Amino acid sequence: MPIIAGLHQLRSCAATALLLSYLLCFTACKPWTIRPIDSGTQKSEVASQQFNADAYVDSIWESRLVPLVIEKAVDLSTLLAAFDADLEGAMKQYGHDEASGAAHFIVKGEGRVSRVNSSSQNRTLSINLPSYKGKTEVVLQIGPAFRGTAIRDAVGFIQFNQFVNQLQFADVGNKLNDRVFTSVVHGFDLATAQGRQVSFYGVFTFSERNKIMITPVKLTTGGND
Repeated sequence: MPIIAGLHQLRSCAATALLLSYLLCFTACKPWTIRPIDSGTQKSEVASQQFNADAYVDSIWESRLVPLVIEKAVDLSTLLAAFDADLEGAMKQYGHDEASGAAHFIVKGEGRVSRVNSSSQNRTLSINLPSYKGKTEVVLQIGPAFRGTAIRDAVGFIQFNQFVNQLQFADVGNKLNDRVFTSVVHGFDLATAQGRQVSFYGVFTFSERNKIMITPVKLTTGGND
C-alpha cells in the first residue's frame, strides 16, 4: 500500500508541474496580438466631422463652377436637334459620362414659360424654345426640392475620390442644389411666371428621351410681352 500511495503522489506532482509549465508558456508567449481599431477608420471619422460641404460649395461656386458652366454650355436647341438626328452620336459628342454610365450635359437657352408646376416641392417651369420644333419637353427645376445631383456630376472636376466617403460626396450634391435655391432662383415669382421670357445656363442628367429636367446655375427673366 505505501508503494501505491507513493506512485499516486508522484503522478500528482508530475501533473502539477506540467500544468505550471503550460501556464508559464502561455504567459510568456501571447497566442494573439491585440491592436487598436484601424487608425485609417479613425482618421476618416475625424475628417468627416471636419468637412464642411457649405464651405466647399462657397469655395467653388462663383470662382470655378459658374464660369465653367457658362464657358462649356451648348445651345439647348442645337443639342435637342442633335438628339433627334442621332441620339448616340450626340451623347458622345456633347455628354459627360461617369462611371455609372449616366450622361450629363451643360446647356444654355432661352424661351418662354409655357407652364408652371407648383403642385409639389419640386416646382418646375416648362419652357418653349422658339428655335426648337421637336417634341422634347424642356423643364427647369425651381425648387426648393431638386431631383438628382446633375450639377455635381456634370461639371467634371468634382470626383468621388476627392472625398473621404460617400456621405461627403452626397452632401456636396445636396448643398449645390441648395445653392441654386438660395442664389439662383430665390425670389422667382411663380405667380407671374406664365408667359415670361427666361434665359438660363444649367445642367441635366439624361434620363428620358422626351423630357429633360434642367437644374439652372444662372437664370434671368424678362417681360411677358
